[in-house]
Amino acid sequence: MSTESHILVIDDDPDIAKAARLLLERHGMRVSIAANPEAAWVLLAGEPIDVILLDLNFARGRTTGEEGFAMLDRLIAADARAVVIVVTGHSGIAVAVRAMRSGATDFVIKPWNNERLLTTVERGLALRRAKLETAATPPVHDGILLGESAGITRARDLVARVAPTAAPILIHGAAGTGKTLIARLVHQASPNASLPLIMLDAEAADAAVIAHQTAAAAGGLLVIDHIDRLPRALNGVLLSALDGIRVIATTRLDRTGVRGAIGEDLLDRVGTIEITLPPLVDRAGDAVLLARHFLALFAYRHGKPLGPLDADAVQAIAADRWPDNVRGLRQTMERAVLLGNGETYAVGDLLLSPGTAEPLSLAPDLSLARNEETLITAALERHAFNVSRAAAQLGLTRAALYRRMARYGL
Repeated sequence: MSTESHILVIDDDPDIAKAARLLLERHGMRVSIAANPEAAWVLLAGEPIDVILLDLNFARGRTTGEEGFAMLDRLIAADARAVVIVVTGHSGIAVAVRAMRSGATDFVIKPWNNERLLTTVERGLALRRAKLETAATPPVHDGILLGESAGITRARDLVARVAPTAAPILIHGAAGTGKTLIARLVHQASPNASLPLIMLDAEAADAAVIAHQTAAAAGGLLVIDHIDRLPRALNGVLLSALDGIRVIATTRLDRTGVRGAIGEDLLDRVGTIEITLPPLVDRAGDAVLLARHFLALFAYRHGKPLGPLDADAVQAIAADRWPDNVRGLRQTMERAVLLGNGETYAVGDLLLSPGTAEPLSLAPDLSLARNEETLITAALERHAFNVSRAAAQLGLTRAALYRRMARYGL
């Protein structure tokens, strides 16, 4: 944490937000203001926030606090160590108590007493420091649960509910949807976050590897990557080694496919809770929200100016099928930040086609070699000539891709 404490105020009332800013800045704190959730997520992506002051009724004319509770759930799901102080009206004691049961650290009643607000924020800062000092790793949300579509909302709600428990979890999702990041997020929100998180690559496992990794994960968390690729002969070995270990398994298959691959007994052991991460193409509206989040994140990280997406870029992002899902979008936006001028991000900065963002089509009269060269060139350009990522998209090994690049002079 920096020496200057950073407070985020989420409130649509500019007078309330200004009053909080003046008070806290007089006491040496830095204050940022967001009038809505989208603005808040951009600020959260840009740099660390120590304490969040969240008005439960930040949408004008609302009094139930439901929009505030939705934001609170998202904040806690994104960072289990977030310190959120809720702000509510003088008649909102019951609402404030409910918020604390949902993960808020404390509450302040409007109109507040300045001394009370200052004391509450300082107490929150002390708690944040303690949480970070005892944590094994920094928060790893990186926008992975950001979005408003039904699928990601369900996933976010499940993560918030089951992360603090010891329940085993099976995460379904295509490549690039964030399965491993979700596993790390769950671990950070668990009671055993200070204990090790151990990875097991099921496809490369043998009996000795299973014995070593499960022993290392004792008391902590074992993440089994691609559990459906575990050699069938090792199912019993793994099952017997999982006693006393919390397990999160990942797969690209649905439940039926996993059952066929690993059998009912092992599936029952690892699949008490199942979370499905939808592909980005099925998350209507989320791609643009995520793109803006990643722009803010990488502009801050790389010290670049943060300009807006122009209309064509927004249309292209919304229309693209994003075969590499959130990972591909993240890489695209980082590349745009690094290569763009930062004033405005256009389609050319994204290397996407404007409007429809149709998949690459090949003329029927091209030769097989020419088709292959075109596909390889497109994959390399899409991944900024990162050979490993281009090879993965094409289904080739790095060595095979290098041979083809040499053949075509790429």
